Amino acid sequence: MKITNIRTIQLTRRLSRLLRNSCDARDRRRFTFVLVETDAGITGIGDAPGNQSFMEAIIEKHYKHQAIGMDPCDNEGLWRKLYAGGAFWEIGGSALCALSAIEVACWDIHGKAEKVPVSQLLGGAKREWIDAYASDLHWDEPQTMAETAKGFVGEGFRWVKTHIGAEHDNDLLRLEAIRRAIGPEIGLMIDINTVFDRQTALEQGRRQAAFDPFWFEEPIAPADYEGHAWLRERLPMPIAAGENLYTVHGFTPMFACRGCDYVMPDILRCGGIGQTRLICEAAEREGFVATPHNFSSGVGLAATLHLMA
Repeated sequence: MKITNIRTIQLTRRLSRLLRNSCDARDRRRFTFVLVETDAGITGIGDAPGNQSFMEAIIEKHYKHQAIGMDPCDNEGLWRKLYAGGAFWEIGGSALCALSAIEVACWDIHGKAEKVPVSQLLGGAKREWIDAYASDLHWDEPQTMAETAKGFVGEGFRWVKTHIGAEHDNDLLRLEAIRRAIGPEIGLMIDINTVFDRQTALEQGRRQAAFDPFWFEEPIAPADYEGHAWLRERLPMPIAAGENLYTVHGFTPMFACRGCDYVMPDILRCGGIGQTRLICEAAEREGFVATPHNFSSGVGLAATLHLMA
């Protein structure tokens, strides 16, 4: 079986309310779905969540012609050629998101060709239930966030994640309202979305620790590995990081400096299913808890669930 074509479909979803975090605000989400076609009539689907202004061109101009003619079931060969096949390596960013989408689509093709779930290709499912947390708890008025969080708990979620960091004092009011609404037994995750510097993260982390957070996520720039380790030594709550790191090599310095407690590779960003598996295996060896990240479409969620199963 050979790849005969790769094409993209770009869609926009308008949101019912403004989605805000410490870095930006948006009233819509854009998606680039990647369809990999084969001479066997089997088509696989991926999703490229990088900079949506670039994704179509990256796939069309950079990856498409390299991939045509390759066996979509040869995951290692595909990775070697598309990631490491040239003198100039694209080791992160939107290029890796595009490559991740193609890789996920090829796993989809492989599963369809073998008529088995991708989880079986990965060694077989070990469980039938995977716990999830609710993370659509974005920056808003405290009472609105509290009501949203309480609604998630009512739906059965045992953890909720909020996105704050833009207003230091008011963020404490938000956390207080959320904690009061969900009670002491529900895990409260705090996501800063990388906006703090080290000292601000330390100061705000100590203040936010009063609300017993389950973890403190991406408090500083993702590649500041030593800064994560510095914070981890000084803050009472666990540190989560990794959604903005790429390939297993990008996680190696984080493991080496013991910069976090929870490792969060994103399957549609870090290189696809194969790289996420390597990252999770390395995390387990090094004593970290792997909790794959997904903030994309159902394509990314499905791929993540097959790996986690």
